[in-house]
Amino acid sequence: MRRSLNRLSAFGCRLSALVVLAASGAGAQSAPAPDSTAFYRALDLEGEGKHREAAALFRQALRGPSAVSALLGLERTYHELQWTDSLLSPLDTLIRQHPKESVFRSVQLRSFQTLNRDADMRAAFEQWIRDQPGSPAPYREYARLLLQRGRAQLADSVLLRARTDLGGTGDLQLELAQTRAATGRWSESAEAWRAALATSPYLEQAASYALTPAPAAARDSIRSLFFAPPVVVAARRALASLEASWGSPANGWLALRDLPPDSAAAAAWLDFAQRAEAEERWTHAREALSNVLRYRPSTDVALRASVAALNSGDPGGALAIAPLTSVGADSARAARSLLPVHVRALAALGRPASAERLVEQYSRWLSPTTRAGLARSIAFGWVRVGDMTRARGALTFAGPDADSSDAAGWLALYSGDLRTARRLLRTGGDASSDLALALGLIARIKDDSAPEVGKAFLDLARGDTATAASGMVALAERHPAVASLLLYTAAQLRIAARDEAGAIPLWKRVVEQYAMSAEAPAAELEWARALRRQGKPTEATQRLEHLILTYPQSALVPQARRDLELVKNAIPGLP
Repeated sequence: MRRSLNRLSAFGCRLSALVVLAASGAGAQSAPAPDSTAFYRALDLEGEGKHREAAALFRQALRGPSAVSALLGLERTYHELQWTDSLLSPLDTLIRQHPKESVFRSVQLRSFQTLNRDADMRAAFEQWIRDQPGSPAPYREYARLLLQRGRAQLADSVLLRARTDLGGTGDLQLELAQTRAATGRWSESAEAWRAALATSPYLEQAASYALTPAPAAARDSIRSLFFAPPVVVAARRALASLEASWGSPANGWLALRDLPPDSAAAAAWLDFAQRAEAEERWTHAREALSNVLRYRPSTDVALRASVAALNSGDPGGALAIAPLTSVGADSARAARSLLPVHVRALAALGRPASAERLVEQYSRWLSPTTRAGLARSIAFGWVRVGDMTRARGALTFAGPDADSSDAAGWLALYSGDLRTARRLLRTGGDASSDLALALGLIARIKDDSAPEVGKAFLDLARGDTATAASGMVALAERHPAVASLLLYTAAQLRIAARDEAGAIPLWKRVVEQYAMSAEAPAAELEWARALRRQGKPTEATQRLEHLILTYPQSALVPQARRDLELVKNAIPGLP
């Protein structure tokens, strides 16, 4: 295995060597062309970890046509042997023979840096400028090395000199962007990054990484620069990634949604949609995928957009985006890919009878497993319209395993049979937040029967969040063991129903009456965010600081710190 890896490594080194040789100047190629066997044997020895033997052959190859690549190999092996000082003498010879070969100069600067010989590195830089006037290479390499050493101010002075000596820094935008970021000049850094991305879109992730530490006060200027016309797709993609790093993925979509429709924009939309799907930001995923569909229709993308619409709470939109006819006459494909989405959407719309007819229409193409999954969706559709008898009938139609399925567990919960619900829901394959809530409640409630608990979940399943929230608040008085979870859940349901005013007293009760509960930190964070939205930054600050000090081990503390920074930046004079 090791021999195979070494061979692969050697092959990679050979390939790199050939690329460097092709790109290097003619000066290094003008020598006679002796046998290159020494160079390739040196690569093999390096791959085997025999650095002494490899170094001897690399040094021998310096006189051949592989001089540039041989020097890079010698630099690597000498570094492993801690013999970098031995590289200086052959470097002097090579530079004297080939004064215009930039690779030799770069290795010389790196060697002096490794040896901490700053004065010699500076002298080599000056000599390079004299030997190659008008070339940006000396400034680029020297500035990069200074940045690596954390000497951003000195790197900046090198780039300022380049602007004077070269009449501009057009070929040094990457170094300029990195230096400006390192010195905290965020707007200038963003401007340089935008210029670099216009010609080098592959730097998108580097730009995002460099600008992520920008403080909140500098972010609007970065946004303005990346939004400025003309549109640079790579800059918009970098901004979308930045917004995600800054905790505002919604703004990330704003950076991408108005791109001119072309292949580059479609790639950006698909990439954003994939991240949104992974993070379950379904509304953004749907919008991004819909943009792709307008540029380049695709059944697979339409299916993803339909699922995103359904998961974002728009079952009608899910039906419209990917109709069953979109796959033509291929009924088997429709049954396999589109039918499950349509059945779920019809059930969510309260049309389980239509879903049943659709399943019957495609029955011949359905496997028993697929049919069981569809029956589960239909059963929940009947629950939504209040017909529990038809819901149980739909599960029975699914086959003999229906009575032991997680769907049967949900029906047991809706009827208040907590004992059966505990047994069946724990073995189900569902991983939804609703299941987590249900299991959290019924595990902490010791009763085997609780019709009022079942009714609250039934109201939730029917989409009546207001009634479900009121039911959970009432249950908190009768079930103190789960009161904090019930109150927190009721508050979240009221937020879903756009009743923030009704949610705040419930979060307050959790924090003040159940301070040691698992839900208390989450309730305080939501309370603080609500106060911030209401224009009460001072009160929001108090809540966030209380959370951080009271629950230092909570996983929510990093989020609270970020929120606290945002709130403080919005309050003039607040430290």
